Amino acid sequence: MRPHFSRRAVQRLAAALWLACACGHALADERRVLVLYSLGADSSSGWQRLVHKGLYDELERSSQGATPAIFEERFDANRVGEDKSQEGMAPYLATKYADVKFDAIVTENFVAARFLSSHPELFAGVPRHYVNHGREQWQPRDGMAYEVSSDFERAIGVIPLVAPHVQHIAIVGDKTTRGQLWLERIRSVMPRFPSIRFEVWDDGSVQELRQRAARLDRSSAIFMLASLRGEGNARLQPRELALQIAAATRAPLFTHSESLVMPGVVGGYVVSGEAVGRMMARLLLGQPAMTSQVQGYYFDYPTARQAGLRELPQDAVILNRPHNVWELYRWQIVTAGALIVFEGLLITALVLSLRSRRRAMSELAAERSSLEDRILQRTLELLQANRKLEQLATTDPLTGIANRRKMTEQIAQELERARRFHHPLSLLMIDIDHFKRINDTYGHEVGDQAIIQTATLLTASLRAVDMVARFGGEEFVLLMPETHIAVAVHAAERLRERAAELRVRTELGAEVELTISIGVAAARTPDTPSSLLVRSDKALYRAKKEGRNRVVQF
Repeated sequence: MRPHFSRRAVQRLAAALWLACACGHALADERRVLVLYSLGADSSSGWQRLVHKGLYDELERSSQGATPAIFEERFDANRVGEDKSQEGMAPYLATKYADVKFDAIVTENFVAARFLSSHPELFAGVPRHYVNHGREQWQPRDGMAYEVSSDFERAIGVIPLVAPHVQHIAIVGDKTTRGQLWLERIRSVMPRFPSIRFEVWDDGSVQELRQRAARLDRSSAIFMLASLRGEGNARLQPRELALQIAAATRAPLFTHSESLVMPGVVGGYVVSGEAVGRMMARLLLGQPAMTSQVQGYYFDYPTARQAGLRELPQDAVILNRPHNVWELYRWQIVTAGALIVFEGLLITALVLSLRSRRRAMSELAAERSSLEDRILQRTLELLQANRKLEQLATTDPLTGIANRRKMTEQIAQELERARRFHHPLSLLMIDIDHFKRINDTYGHEVGDQAIIQTATLLTASLRAVDMVARFGGEEFVLLMPETHIAVAVHAAERLRERAAELRVRTELGAEVELTISIGVAAARTPDTPSSLLVRSDKALYRAKKEGRNRVVQF
């Protein structure tokens, strides 16, 4: 099926072409390269952020002539999936860069590599460089392939080196094609570690994984692949899955990807996103790539210390090592210094007694170790508290769903995605009818129960791509990406009918019936979050004015 472009989309592309022509003379003497990223914006992918940082750090350090003019395009595979992220991209790129003559094209990750390889007509004759670490033994139809493959023998082998007490390793994977290929390679190296018992966790829910992890002690370790898991209607990303497992277990977590090395995950022998970015920078500069230098030992300092890992490889990169210790722990250091002085005086006074002197030195060493452990524990507590504050800032405390701030940010993102991929977008504004009368008649506890039951109904009706939020008081907003307004109206009618079946029981045993009114609006090309919300609110006002318990389309 050929993609459909609206008149406004054609106008935007024409403006981009005009800008490219206007800049043509300025770029005439520059090397021009196109970079295609697979996973979307840096904010949505820890791996993508590391690659982007490594690429530009290498370009800044390079002394091989002028930095090339870089044109970047991103597929949004993390959010919309591999196939949907490629829809409409071929005509979009062909039109946008019709007058730009590239010297090279570089892809990052398998989604972008597969797309470019399947479209040889795009930018014909331009050298293509396929940097691929998402699928092993994949070869493009044209261009140069640079496969980055995890060294699982070293990734597993580092565990008994730094944690010799570990006798059991649980491998966390998934059922995707990529995940199963990784597990096959890990199984092939298991016989090289006869003293370790292995277990593969590639099925089950997130809750089941947490329960399994909670049963492990320090004699076990967990090896985290970059795995995805479904939780309800949502898809849990690898970083969030790793954090949830880390919070549930006492066993140390190791991994093969730098993007998962963070507080809670020890690290290990990993593929470095920054190193992949530096390799891509060399390709942009027309220099040879060095795929052998993209893996190394990376460890999170506080987590490794808490897990009791002391003998780390000498060439390891240590992340999150505490800085400016004096400003952070001034009073602890002063206290420790005072203890050291006191112990020094005591040692001087008891110098004639060898046994007393040795005992004093032993006590001093123990105090130092205890102080260091307390400092590291406090650091971890602060990091966990910051993550909890971030969650509280975007969650409604009564219902547990998203709040107004989170929904406003999500609307802005979905509007941008709808404009880019020309997808429909609908928004429902929902209000509980006669809510003030319920509060005044039965009390605020019954009113709160009405809000909670309505939120539960809306959440249970969501698709994977939908999002619901409490917008204020008894008012809710339901965002429906990739949904035409006719479908949204039909869904709103079903919600209204199901809401009419809700009953809230009072302390005296009476049952209070609930109804809702819904305003529906569809996104338009020039919309902002505010304008889309205003239209749906006007539709809701009409529903209230026409008698409530109804759906009105703007």
